[in-house]
Amino acid sequence: MKTIDKALIYEAERADARRDRIVREHPSGRLTIVPIGASSEVIGVARELASQGVRLIELCGGISPSWRPRVEAVVGDGVKVSSVAFGIESLPAAAAYNEAYLKGVPPRAAFIILQPGANAVRDRFVQTFPPLETTFVPVPDEATGADVAAELVAAGYGLIELYGGFTSAGAGRIIEVVDGRAPVGIGGFTLDQLERYAPRAEALSRV
Repeated sequence: MKTIDKALIYEAERADARRDRIVREHPSGRLTIVPIGASSEVIGVARELASQGVRLIELCGGISPSWRPRVEAVVGDGVKVSSVAFGIESLPAAAAYNEAYLKGVPPRAAFIILQPGANAVRDRFVQTFPPLETTFVPVPDEATGADVAAELVAAGYGLIELYGGFTSAGAGRIIEVVDGRAPVGIGGFTLDQLERYAPRAEALSRV
């Protein structure tokens, strides 16, 4: 099993990046989840995580992709930086979620995290920063991720974001099962990032 330390950074009003972070050890690598009180904190947090050996940093959909190049600039070439975005089919539901959030009554949000060997029932947990409540659900594979997504939207969750390396097919299946009942955010990289990461990936494959 390939080992890589990962981090997920998400914005939650009144969160304290040091006090409220969660670190979960796993055979596939450490997962660090860091809530930040404002997007401007992402630079310092990302720099710290990179210095601790994190090699994949994923930014939530509440953090504008405009922060991604600034994060890349401080973490160095050895760290991949992804940010969550939403497809056209998710935009109406995403707008509704944002409007509810601004009114102080957002529906529950869920982050589904691909993690080999995870148990979607046993390993899930919740962080709450009123009015925001976020459920984190590690799943062992993409098929389980789709089952979990169907369960969550049936239970009234109003936002789903995918982390940990879902494939296009896996993310597409989740979008299908959710069927517009909630926005589905997917992490990704731009073409310039892929070109920059490719030489390092090739070098690692020869080790």
